[in-house]
Amino acid sequence: MRARSLLVAAAVAACGDARAEGAVHPLDEDLGGPPSRYARALLAVAQRGEAPPPNDAGAAPVALRCVATPGDRKYVGIVQWMEIAAPLAEVDRILADVPHYKDLFPGLVDAREVQRSRDGNRYLTAWEQRVPVFFIPNTRYELTYLVTREAARVVYRYRLARRGELTNSDGVIVLEADGARRTRFTEYDFFNARWGILPEGAVWRESLRGAFGSDVAIKLRAEHPAWSYPRIADEAERLRREAEGALEGCRRHRVPAADVLPGQVWAVP
Repeated sequence: MRARSLLVAAAVAACGDARAEGAVHPLDEDLGGPPSRYARALLAVAQRGEAPPPNDAGAAPVALRCVATPGDRKYVGIVQWMEIAAPLAEVDRILADVPHYKDLFPGLVDAREVQRSRDGNRYLTAWEQRVPVFFIPNTRYELTYLVTREAARVVYRYRLARRGELTNSDGVIVLEADGARRTRFTEYDFFNARWGILPEGAVWRESLRGAFGSDVAIKLRAEHPAWSYPRIADEAERLRREAEGALEGCRRHRVPAADVLPGQVWAVP
């Protein structure tokens, strides 16, 4: 989220309320940090409303489309879409609850806010991700968030605050109310890292597994608020294993960025 694709990306590379009175950070404010080549296009997505779902939106709990970046086959782009049987406010509450990300996302050691604007809709978060190689230290990075809330729509924009193992990351989540008890969730994640000799296939597989697994965990948390975090983790992992074929198909059949982003604004160096 968003951090969840970033969490996996970082590991692999290493082997408040905006409606508060006086809010001063508008939707189109510069997030700072290193902008990716997709930054302008993602702002356009945030401004235009809900993004269209992937073609196979009904095939799994989370539908994904993989986006190819010309000239860099390890540059990961993933569009994620799902319907959540829970009110918009409940899904927003889960996304806003940064300290509990470590309970939802496997391998996350810590996530916390380190700075928040006075009005509350812009904040900096710090992350620590466990790396699944015993002699490599945990990966740490920071993300800047800007959240805009309206009556039936919430937009999360986020960007890497500074380069490290991760060299770029831009993302947008759009939540839209679909009646009183359902929420449409659309997310765009684009990120790159110092992958070194890691094979292209491994970069994509681990990123997709992380994106799918964490999205499913958010969906399960919203739809089953009485479930414990361990139960959510077990069910999310089961669903991820079931979706392995679909994830591999996404990796193998990446689409041009122009197919999922508005106009030509994505093609920014």
